[in-house]
Amino acid sequence: MIDRGVARESADRVGRVRPAAVCWLLAALAAVWGTSCDASPEARAPWPPAKPAEALKAEPKTKIDRQIRTLIADYEGRIAGLTHSDPIVRANLPRLRDNLLPLYKEYNRDKARYSKDCFTPAECIASLKQDMALYLDALEKGTDPATLIKGGQVRAKACWIDGPEIMGRYHCTVAAGYEPGKSWPIVISYQNGPEKAQRRKLPYFFISSVQKAYPKGWTIVEGKTRSFLKDVARDFNIDPFRVYATGFSFGGRTDQVIGWRFPHWFAAIAPVCSDLRDEQATLAKYLRNVPALLLHGTGDSFLAAGRKVHEHMKAAGCDVTFETYPGGHDPKRIFANPKRLTDYFDKHRSQPCPRLVSHVVEHPRYSRAFWVNAGLVKRGGAPATFEVRVKDGNRIEIDANEQIAELDLCLSDKLVEMSRPVTVVAGDKVLYRGRASGKLTVKLRDGEKYDRGEGDTLWRDILEIRKAAR
Repeated sequence: MIDRGVARESADRVGRVRPAAVCWLLAALAAVWGTSCDASPEARAPWPPAKPAEALKAEPKTKIDRQIRTLIADYEGRIAGLTHSDPIVRANLPRLRDNLLPLYKEYNRDKARYSKDCFTPAECIASLKQDMALYLDALEKGTDPATLIKGGQVRAKACWIDGPEIMGRYHCTVAAGYEPGKSWPIVISYQNGPEKAQRRKLPYFFISSVQKAYPKGWTIVEGKTRSFLKDVARDFNIDPFRVYATGFSFGGRTDQVIGWRFPHWFAAIAPVCSDLRDEQATLAKYLRNVPALLLHGTGDSFLAAGRKVHEHMKAAGCDVTFETYPGGHDPKRIFANPKRLTDYFDKHRSQPCPRLVSHVVEHPRYSRAFWVNAGLVKRGGAPATFEVRVKDGNRIEIDANEQIAELDLCLSDKLVEMSRPVTVVAGDKVLYRGRASGKLTVKLRDGEKYDRGEGDTLWRDILEIRKAAR
């Protein structure tokens, strides 16, 4: 165990930029982290990570970077001073790592990469400090931080956003009556959202305050959604099959766009006065696997566009409900009483293995929907679309446009009888007849060779996070 006074003194020196002190502290702390965590592979991973730790030896480029290095030294010093043989401390070490990692990753990075719709590194650090205070203050007093978190609390959170590679912050409202013994539903609000006083009364987690203005690109929105949901799951017992979305105006459009691009993310969505229109409106028909409650004020300037979206969805066989309420382009009437939303959400739970999967692939990063992953004829060009149906008799039927080259079918007993042969057809053409397997690739036509990976599996990521937390 490192002497706490020595670690603190070293932390103070780091603030005055002494590379030797940084090296000493990182080496010592790597020994502490590496020997005092539990025996899981994740716990045995080198800490601090080699590349960010090496970058920390360089002189800070900005005032924020000086603050980051001082904070890292202070936090690592306090962590080193904890009683690492204490089961409560050991249980919380992985979360302390998660919180510290954004600081390591942000050090000496170009701050100009943050767009105006994103919170600045300084704003993210302010939220991170609040969260670290809860953990470290409690652990230093011998208290389990989990006992201080109550239902209805609104917590400021920060984490690293994969994809755009930036820091992000958000607010997490803890579900009323929360207890970790069961899994809980969660809602992400993209723009506006239920009032704080109302959120605190509901048995739902809420993610809010995810951006400052209209997003400049979908990659950031996708990255925030994925990273924030996983971040909450590291703290709380979140049900990966009861994840929902709402939002006002562009936030409502975001529900729909993210919903058809990643249909396995949301069990249902409830956009309010969505401004989805123009050529994107027709893509709403690919929300076949995402139940939607479309809400518009009777005087909403996007009411006609909303009705059109509803028509597209109904014609495609989507599970969609259209409702109006007195008012204009204003969400207050809905968000002042969000039980209207949660009553709808209560009726829906997503399934990882639906027998019908309908999907549009606008970009290779949207290649996967549930248990089906697509390979494209060519990256770019018109959207690729497919519909895969599991029929009786171990028969799988595929409809796909000319942009789809092949499909990976991740089969299981939830879809077919794995002990029996399976038949896969596209129209009159038999693509495969033979043994069922956990990953069956069927070719429809020749295509460009590229590494498409496994595609997004957010629900599985959350399940793995919760499994590791037990």
